[in-house]
Amino acid sequence: MEITTLSRSEQKRQQIITAATTLFMDKGFPNTSMDQIAKLAQVSKQTVYSHFKDKNNLFVETVTAHCSSSNLRKERFEPAQSLEENLLRVVTNFITLVFSPEALKVYDTCVAHKDEYPELALLFYDAAPKVVMQQVEVCLCSIAQAGLLDIDNPKFATLQLLGMATGDWKLRHALGHAKINDVPPAAYIEDCVRRFIKMYR
Repeated sequence: MEITTLSRSEQKRQQIITAATTLFMDKGFPNTSMDQIAKLAQVSKQTVYSHFKDKNNLFVETVTAHCSSSNLRKERFEPAQSLEENLLRVVTNFITLVFSPEALKVYDTCVAHKDEYPELALLFYDAAPKVVMQQVEVCLCSIAQAGLLDIDNPKFATLQLLGMATGDWKLRHALGHAKINDVPPAAYIEDCVRRFIKMYR
């Protein structure tokens, strides 16, 4: 198997993203400075700015990196698997990503500072939720094209499927009334998938 070796510049970029992720998680976006990120990444401040034009840009990169590491970003419709297996896999990966400690903290940060940093919420939405929903929509389009479901509006269907699967768990997390491991159970997700299939057959 071919092993990819990062260049020195790529290694430093990864160090910066890792350091920024840690600080954004621990201190929050407003309380994190580029100086602190450079120090933790063990690079110069100039190096940080050579890779990222500002803190907003770096924040987006940390979010993008987290989403890219998710199994959901690699999702494709698998013809060898049943319709229910495909949808269950997609929804489960979505729940795993959305309810990860990193995603929950980033979401809380954006909501808490939406008035002070309104652009932050938009950057987050474009870098994470929007991209994730588009990925799920692609899977639903493939399912519809295969004639397995009669989906006339994949965008609406995506919102319906993911919204149903998320339930009120996300709201309870946002309000501080849920533990970190309080997520939609497998039985609930399976029921959502079955109802979704029934609705579009």
